[in-house]
Amino acid sequence: MRRTIIFIAILTLIAAACGSGDVGDAGPVTLTPSTTQASTTIRPTTASTQAPVTTTEAPPDVDPADQAFVEVFFVSDDLTAKPVLRAVDLPEVAANAIRALIAGPTAAENAEGLWSSVPADTLFLGLNISEGLATIDLSREFEAGGGTTNILSRLAQVVYTLTGFPTIDEVLFHLDGESIDVFSGEGVILENPVDRDDYATILPIEPGPEEGDPVLWDQSDLPAIGGVDVALLSRVALVTHDDVLNVRQDPTTAAPIVGMLLPGVTVIRTGQEEITDSSAWVQIETPLGGFWVNEWYLTPAVDEATFGADPRVEQLLDALTAIIADDGDLRQVTGQRGLYVSHHGDPIRFNRDDLATILTDPTTYHWPSNAVAPEDIEEIPARTFAEAIADSFLSAFADDDTVTTINDPIAGGNGRIPEEAIPFTLRSFNYVGVHDPGDNPDYGGLDWVTWYVSVDYENGAPVVVGMTIDQWAP
Repeated sequence: MRRTIIFIAILTLIAAACGSGDVGDAGPVTLTPSTTQASTTIRPTTASTQAPVTTTEAPPDVDPADQAFVEVFFVSDDLTAKPVLRAVDLPEVAANAIRALIAGPTAAENAEGLWSSVPADTLFLGLNISEGLATIDLSREFEAGGGTTNILSRLAQVVYTLTGFPTIDEVLFHLDGESIDVFSGEGVILENPVDRDDYATILPIEPGPEEGDPVLWDQSDLPAIGGVDVALLSRVALVTHDDVLNVRQDPTTAAPIVGMLLPGVTVIRTGQEEITDSSAWVQIETPLGGFWVNEWYLTPAVDEATFGADPRVEQLLDALTAIIADDGDLRQVTGQRGLYVSHHGDPIRFNRDDLATILTDPTTYHWPSNAVAPEDIEEIPARTFAEAIADSFLSAFADDDTVTTINDPIAGGNGRIPEEAIPFTLRSFNYVGVHDPGDNPDYGGLDWVTWYVSVDYENGAPVVVGMTIDQWAP
């Protein structure tokens, strides 16, 4: 027995993700057919009823429940202490924060001008926390080297990192299990506990973003992308025309918003990535420094020339066609985002699990039409995904006089204007146009159909992310 579903409103962003323009913090909305009713009206999700569903998965070897985010402090080229985020294992969070500090900055952080005064061969020997005092034991390598600024900076790095925990106010240093009065050959007196105030003038902590309303950034506000490695460039995608992508201080929805990105802008990734509550976050360069966005809403910025010259794109369309012809598994040609389908309306997202059997699924839908008002959608005959989407695309692609284009809309009689050919939320992706000009001379070319296949890149390989139809069949 078939189920019938009515699409009335599609893909709305909600307050946990929107809130005056907060996209993507918790992930995209997935529309899943009801299994309990013969007919279901899908309406916009609202802030008071439902949070969005995220399908971004944590790497299998990382369990976010067994880790915590902490700040460790490195030295920037302007001789300030800059906090960077690290995911460390529980339960020894403070001890593991020190281990992360000793490990030093990443290559990407080095490239941003961060370094560490803590010798890399320092050994962490122990940590005791009692009544606000942290007694830390490090190996003698910690006091090796010279230079007053260098020596004081390493002490500051440890003190700043430990006093970032609410249970620690002061730090007492031991070396190789022994208390010390004088530290290093520079003769630094260190017989008593120290706190942040002791190093505030020597290595001040870099000020964070100013409080106030987040700033809306367009392309001209962001760091210039000229000459940047294309592998680090991404575009903001899947954001509606009246929304923005939030940039947060840390990789979590609980972190303050420091700025907002307009849809379609190109950003520079720093190379830093984190998994928080099963959502992937990436750090990007902003006018205020490196901050975080949800990776779901970024797509690699592949330019048109590179896309048009990529032979894998043609192979991808051939594979899509073959899978449709065989009623196969569409997951083979799509990515983690699933598939966004625009059938004369806002894109409808089918999640990745749906795509395994969508070509044989008997569920029927009242697909929107360019000839029927939304309130009359129930008058449209119900059709399956295979009937409305797959068969139509296959017919257009396989026709003898089909024309294909790269990022070039095809105008048909009584069709959409070229500027509106691609739904706004899919415009950050490259696409292939597949145009069947029509075969019946009685209709004067009005039996044409055009499909636009939007292409994303995952792990460097092209995948189908969207399918959009334009047609006017008499």
